[in-house]
Order: sequence, then structure tokens, then C-alpha cells
Amino acid sequence: MANNFHLHAADGTQLTGYEWRPDGEPSCNALIIHGQGEHLGRYDYLGEVLAESGVRCIGVDLRGHGMSKGSRGHVKKWSDYVQDVSAAAEMLPETFPVIGHSMGGLIALSFLAAQPQRVRNLVLSGPLLGVAVAAPAWKTAMAGVMSKVLPGLHLASGIPLNDLCSDPEAVAVYEKDGLRVKTITPRWFTEMQAEIGRIWQQLPNFTTHLSLHVAELESIVDAKEMERLYEAWPAAKRRWYWQGGKHEILQEPFRQAVVAAMLEDIRG
Repeated sequence: MANNFHLHAADGTQLTGYEWRPDGEPSCNALIIHGQGEHLGRYDYLGEVLAESGVRCIGVDLRGHGMSKGSRGHVKKWSDYVQDVSAAAEMLPETFPVIGHSMGGLIALSFLAAQPQRVRNLVLSGPLLGVAVAAPAWKTAMAGVMSKVLPGLHLASGIPLNDLCSDPEAVAVYEKDGLRVKTITPRWFTEMQAEIGRIWQQLPNFTTHLSLHVAELESIVDAKEMERLYEAWPAAKRRWYWQGGKHEILQEPFRQAVVAAMLEDIRG
């Protein structure tokens, strides 16, 4: 189990931190970033296995998620998430690998753009570069206006839980998770879209090694945009395909193989 602690982002927001520490001196340090609606407690298996392999792992529940403060599923500006990640990064050495899943993958790219000298290699699982789940047309059409007029309005995220993982038991556990955030806000949506655009602009400048993990049955984020990212990545790269897997490959029955591959990734 992770050790929990409190820390603060640069703007004073209280965050809940997680640390998985190996016995003895770590051979490596890594930063983990979770996805939208979830929390870092769901990454306990990843953290424990990596710690048993000598890797110290650090991360936080992003603002509005898990046990951290902030309006649920809301962010005023995308850089606030980078603030949260940066607060955790202060506990790490000068350079380290970053593991990001889904929205956490987009935030990992944002952190790389902001502090490229700190990210030794990037491990992305189903990064959010576009949404595969079609939102109602009125939501998309009104998002810009609502982001200005009602930026913090809570709307159902509309994510089908059965599309997250092929293991019904894992889906049932998450459905009952009291820390699960079921909503997003118009401001979150417009900030997410704007950040994706900024990442594509920054992409030619990236020099960090990329490891991209793609689920065969991905239906939450846009798989074509992941393909586009990989093809356009200007530095060293490696891709993993997980047959039979849905979006949350770290919750799948074959997660032991996924963690072994990620260990290989972060050791470079």
C-alpha cells in the first residue's frame, strides 16, 4: 500500500500525495499521473510492483479528484494540473520517467512541454488526445459559451464503465468506488481541447523517448489520434499493443505483463 501525505500546489490547493518506496535505496524514481474521474489509489498494483523492483513511485490525486481539494471534475485552467504534478515532482531527482494514463497522459505531455529537462522518458497508456465517446451535439455546441457563462456546471461525463475494462469484477469495484468522479464541467472540456491543440504545436520540439501503450479494444479515447501521435513523434519511440484489452490496461487480467513492460520502459 502507498504511503499518503499532504502537499500543496503553487496556488495553495491541498493535494493528497502517494509514495510507493522500495526497501533500500531506489534504483529509479518515477512519477505517476492518473486519469479523469479516478484517483491514484487505483494504481496501487503498479506502484507496489514497481517498488518491489526497486522503483520509488510518487504521484498525487489531481485537484478535484480523489482525496485532494477542489471542485469535482473541474479545472479553471489546464496549467493547474501541471501545478499539481510539479508539486509531486519536487520530491523527485532532477530527471525521472513519467507514467501517465488517459487524461494523465495528456497532462504528462503538458508537463513535458513545461519542463522538458526533467522528463527522462515518457510512458503513456491510452493518452487523451481526442474523445471516442460521442458527446451529445448540444453539449459540444454549447461548450464554449457554457465555459464562459457557467464554467463550473457539473455535467455527467458519459463514460460507459463497461468500456473501461474487460474484467466485470474490476468494473464493479470501480462503479462502487466512493472516490470516483462522475462529472466534468464546460471549462474542463474547453481547457482539454485547447491543451490538445497546444501539444500538437509543441510536438516537433520534443526530444524525450516515448513508450506508447495501446489497447486493442480502445473505445474511450481516440485511437487514431494515438496513432497520429506515435507516427509524428520526433524522438526515439516504442509502441505496445495489448490484445483483448480495453482502455484501462492496468486493470485488465493481464496487468502483470503491462507492468513488466512499463518497468522495461522506465529503465530505458
